[in-house]
Amino acid sequence: MGYNFGVGREAPAFALTSTDGDEINLKQYRRDWYPVLAFVPAADAGAAERLAGLNEAANALWGLRGQVLAVCDGAREDVVRLAGGVERLAFPILTDGAAVARRYGALHSDGRLLPMAFVIDRSGKIVWSGEGDAALSAPALTAAFREVVR
Repeated sequence: MGYNFGVGREAPAFALTSTDGDEINLKQYRRDWYPVLAFVPAADAGAAERLAGLNEAANALWGLRGQVLAVCDGAREDVVRLAGGVERLAFPILTDGAAVARRYGALHSDGRLLPMAFVIDRSGKIVWSGEGDAALSAPALTAAFREVVR
């Protein structure tokens, strides 16, 4: 689940639009918050469950200055519909046309988005990464966050 791909390197910068129309820039979290970037394939059957788990993680990390940011592929209207199925959404869901996913290594060679997560420190460095459904679970993200952000 957790591994060290990219750990220690500068997190690739991005500016993406959230499902509610706000532009989210990774730099806005510097010096104040720890972004937890989660790549969620929107077309997968388990996408809504993954987002619900991330919602649980977002609520747990909020008091620790952690901000979950979900990055989904697909058309904006499809991602908006997917986000609408999550009750009391506690984090922004961003739409990506694959450019950001590619820079983070979250894109399979056939173009599919891989479920991955990254914890980024306040200086903009990747301090933890994980791949697969287990890495996107609330217990795994919370444990990883607590381990690297002390």
